[in-house]
Amino acid sequence: MNTLRDAEAAISQRFAAEAFRGELRYDPTKVIENDRWWFIPCGWIGCFGCIVNKSDLYVDWLGSGTFTLDDCFWGHDHGLFNDLVDFEFSPDTNLEAAREIVSSFLHMHPNARGVHPSYPIPYRDSEIATALSDQFPLFRRHNVWQAIPKIRRAFEDYALRFVARLSTGA
Repeated sequence: MNTLRDAEAAISQRFAAEAFRGELRYDPTKVIENDRWWFIPCGWIGCFGCIVNKSDLYVDWLGSGTFTLDDCFWGHDHGLFNDLVDFEFSPDTNLEAAREIVSSFLHMHPNARGVHPSYPIPYRDSEIATALSDQFPLFRRHNVWQAIPKIRRAFEDYALRFVARLSTGA
């Protein structure tokens, strides 16, 4: 079984992989643990901290946002990571609700010249209708982090059902 020390090592490895030069520092009294993950509050401006899965030591490096830490936990528990995910709407989702949610997604699709972005970028308003018609219900390789509050609100209002999982490739 993995330990908190294993989680710290996983975070350090993620920092190194991302060429982040900061040190892992946090107040151990503020760690939050449940049966699935640890939240390690190693945050700074622009970062809430990290959630580390106990099962596989996956590090969800939480960005900041205009939402709460509780939203971060809810998102993580529903497969919404600050990473590329495959987000699948239930096929009976109202397209207007989907449009509102997709407007907050970041994607990795190539531009008109066929060049893929080096990091996830937002849809332009003019691209959302095409994105819906081409991809609905499955949006592969999207960062949905900023959409967590919209997704949560729609889910709790029973207007949305979905499945999300880490993307595994191009």
